[in-house]
Amino acid sequence: MKKLNFFEKQILNISIGIAKFVLEDIPAGVKKEKENLISLRDSLRVTVEATDDDETKMVNDEVFVWQNETEILIQEVENINTQTEETPQQKKECNKLLRKLMAHQYNFCRFFPLSLESFYENIGSQFVCFNSREKALSQLLVALQVHKCSLIGLYGRSGSGKTTLVKAVTEKLKNISGLKVLFVKVTQNSNIRTMQDEIADSLKIKFHKNSDAGRAEKIVSTIKRMRKILVIFDDVRAKFNPEDVGIPCNSKHCKILLTTCCQQGSDFMYCQCDIQLDPLSTEESWTLFQKHSGIDDEVTRKLAREVAFECEGLPGKIKDVGSSLKSKPIEEWKATLDSLKHSMAKWQIFLSFRGEDTRYNFTGNLYKALMQGGFKTFMDDGGLQIGDQISPSLLDAIEASRLSIIVLSENYANSSWCLDELVKIMECRKLKNQIVWPIFYKVEPSDIRHLRKCYDKDMAQHENNYEINSERVQKWKSALIEVSNLSGKSYTTRMYEHEFIQKIVEDVNRIKSRLQIRSI
Repeated sequence: MKKLNFFEKQILNISIGIAKFVLEDIPAGVKKEKENLISLRDSLRVTVEATDDDETKMVNDEVFVWQNETEILIQEVENINTQTEETPQQKKECNKLLRKLMAHQYNFCRFFPLSLESFYENIGSQFVCFNSREKALSQLLVALQVHKCSLIGLYGRSGSGKTTLVKAVTEKLKNISGLKVLFVKVTQNSNIRTMQDEIADSLKIKFHKNSDAGRAEKIVSTIKRMRKILVIFDDVRAKFNPEDVGIPCNSKHCKILLTTCCQQGSDFMYCQCDIQLDPLSTEESWTLFQKHSGIDDEVTRKLAREVAFECEGLPGKIKDVGSSLKSKPIEEWKATLDSLKHSMAKWQIFLSFRGEDTRYNFTGNLYKALMQGGFKTFMDDGGLQIGDQISPSLLDAIEASRLSIIVLSENYANSSWCLDELVKIMECRKLKNQIVWPIFYKVEPSDIRHLRKCYDKDMAQHENNYEINSERVQKWKSALIEVSNLSGKSYTTRMYEHEFIQKIVEDVNRIKSRLQIRSI
């Protein structure tokens, strides 16, 4: 491992200080938190001032923004009156401020992770470093080493390389710190007992009780005797409680990392830190595809680029497709390209709508007309939600569709389910080149774009529930603005609904060739 330079050592020392700070029991008052933040700010100042000219160049401009925001937070703390007995409102404000302080510290850590160059050294030939991977890698290192996170979620599409990244990171950390790692593959048929069996094999545990609770108790007692352990649940698709398996969720010595195909999977497991693994860029995809396909023929180079693009930036898919086409005739390349364009879709059309507004009138009638027109259309029956989250099954349906029709009605933004659907749809438009048609049902596009009237009221309520700057709320806002700028159809009460629906079906028929799917 590369020897850390002076600047890296100083940052590591500060990171350790943060770790001690965030792992302590935080008192009810905020006075101590202000003192800790001041200490952290002063330590950073000393660290930056102590670096030489070359190392100072490593200091990101965002660090200085962080310092300014620190002063604002300290002032917020001072503005809270802690001398009198706390009222429920004061307690609420303090708790909110403490969450802001934690997020602020996490942002600081992301600026200065341990040297990525030193991390990549001897990491193994299976892990390919691309710029698009560095953000997730940096955040994962910080969450595992510093941030107050007992439950971490890493999400990204199937084939994006989550498992490869996690294994590479944990293998390196095992060598550096002697971290014990348990890897539990969560299959579609996994249950508490199968996961317990896998953990027992890794820890060489023999169960003396046969009940789930008795087995969990044995696993917990074993883990509590260990100094430091990381439990990885790979490919989580359904909610479960790690403590039912025997993994403590709030232990200073045990961290839990789960990988899942979507952020909603991370959310319904109540992860304290969500990390997204983005697909590779177009050029990164092409570089990786060339490596595995061995393409050197100028005649097929253009075709090969198209094939690489259809792999959607997913390293696993790029590797498999590239390897399968190595030294194959051009006819096979063309057949593979055609298959990639159509084989992933299971649905021609996905309908996104607010059930209370339009399920039993407009959207229900549109669904019926599309099905009668011969189009394989997905319309949720209302049973695919979990709490305030939509299920992975619903997200899979969005991803496996060729066209999404979004019925933007008066109360569409009132539903967190609808907004999560919208975010996913807009992601698929960008990453999978899916078609998206907005239907402005008795609402004006400009009201959505500028968040006015009912959309303003609903988003204000979400901001109150999830905090104004939460990543989830910001994604909802961006998706609403983006969809409102797309070309769509507007329906008003001055139109016959059946005629309006018929025009939509006619438009779908005009792009029928683009909606072809293979039988699955």
